[in-house]
Amino acid sequence: MKSLIFKVAAVFIAVVAVMLMGAALSVYFVHPDALSEMSTPAMQNYSFEQTAGENPTVTVNRRFSPNPVAAPDERGLVGSYKTSYEALTKAHEDLASQMSKQKNDKVAAKTIVDNESTLFEASQAQDVEAIANRVAMLRATSDQIQTAVQAKSDEAQAISVKTLEVREETAARRRDVLRLRHELEEARTDRFRLSEILRHDTNQLLRLELENQALEQRLQQLQKQSEEY
Repeated sequence: MKSLIFKVAAVFIAVVAVMLMGAALSVYFVHPDALSEMSTPAMQNYSFEQTAGENPTVTVNRRFSPNPVAAPDERGLVGSYKTSYEALTKAHEDLASQMSKQKNDKVAAKTIVDNESTLFEASQAQDVEAIANRVAMLRATSDQIQTAVQAKSDEAQAISVKTLEVREETAARRRDVLRLRHELEEARTDRFRLSEILRHDTNQLLRLELENQALEQRLQQLQKQSEEY
């Protein structure tokens, strides 16, 4: 009976030893190589310095500084750790934190741009409406002046014809003709001035539309960058 117990115990110990050896080999071949992990593209912005001695450490430094006002010897420092795996873990955590911060900054910047764009679009819509109303008013005034000019021109022509028929009224009609011609020149001058105002307002409207197009292109660039991050 005792011999059987010893045999069972020996077989059990042998099985446990084989299992432990298999687990050890699995851990050895499966666990990542620290040096290889330190050379991956994700860690290209970090440096790892190993210090030998009684208490060896691995110091992790960034190749960039998230705080421009920090002291030169503190810029980019992540920390010192006991093992390479702990240092790699902290470097990955720091990288994730920096990327999250950059993403938050870009989201905040996009929010500011969106708000400014909304305010500008509202203001521009008011400006465009005001300019459109001004253009419509100027066109109406120009049409009225054109009608008045045509009426004055017709009246001057009628007076000219009538002066040939009524010699007694030549002097009076001549004064009327001169007066009407003067009014005609003034009307033409007013029409030219209104045409210049119309051209200026039209150019201003085109400039506002170009500025709006540039802002929309900038907004699309920011949205694209935000989506990439």
